[in-house]
Amino acid sequence: MNILKGKVKYTAGKVFEGQYGPSINAAITLDNGTDIRVYGKPDDTKLMALKKDDAVTVIHDGKSYKVAFDMVTANEILEKVQTPTEGANVQQAANVPHKNNGKLTHDEITEKATLMTSVYADIFHQLQASGLEPAQAQPAAATIFIQIGKYF
Repeated sequence: MNILKGKVKYTAGKVFEGQYGPSINAAITLDNGTDIRVYGKPDDTKLMALKKDDAVTVIHDGKSYKVAFDMVTANEILEKVQTPTEGANVQQAANVPHKNNGKLTHDEITEKATLMTSVYADIFHQLQASGLEPAQAQPAAATIFIQIGKYF
């Protein structure tokens, strides 16, 4: 599973008859210059809402590409951590100061574990809200969580 960034080259428009019924697709140019297509159903309002040159985050599961709608991207993670939105302890938990001997206290570990659990749950629920089944959302959430782990 890979998380990629790109820009919309051609928006979804005409409905095509595909192997799995009617479908639409949008062309996206990844940051590495590769052109890919993201497919969806004709009633996929989020895919239809993409505009030319929109910056998008794409998830590649080895077979197909999906646009990661309504997800926090890696670039926004640092902002989210620095701007507490879920209470006064978010920034404190994310930036737990280390003791002189390099060890965290029990309370600091508990606080950090609670934050990390919340982050993973948020990712998982956002993936489900974008239409992924739980069996698909779980590995995708784990991959995203691992990718952004360096920010915590």
